[in-house]
Amino acid sequence: MKDATNRTTIFRGALDLMVKSVTANYKLAVPQYYKGNIQLLLPVCLLEPMKADVALVVTKSNDGKYYQGHTCLTLDMAYNNARLIARPNSDWLNVREGK
Repeated sequence: MKDATNRTTIFRGALDLMVKSVTANYKLAVPQYYKGNIQLLLPVCLLEPMKADVALVVTKSNDGKYYQGHTCLTLDMAYNNARLIARPNSDWLNVREGK
């Protein structure tokens, strides 16, 4: 991925796939609490279509019309943050390498 010349295209395709997946199954969005706000962790599959590589952190806009992406977290970071609210109930977050 690091040496790919089409990284932007790969990332945009992964985001499109994530939006379709979360629209079809809202349980893929895992909540986390950060600085007094609830954010959602969304799976982004870069290398394989059904295997999350990172979690995109998003918050809902004040008017509720859209979600704003903020950063990407490793799956371990996302899992630790999500556990602060409740036990994560999404398979993509529970299946991490070596865990």
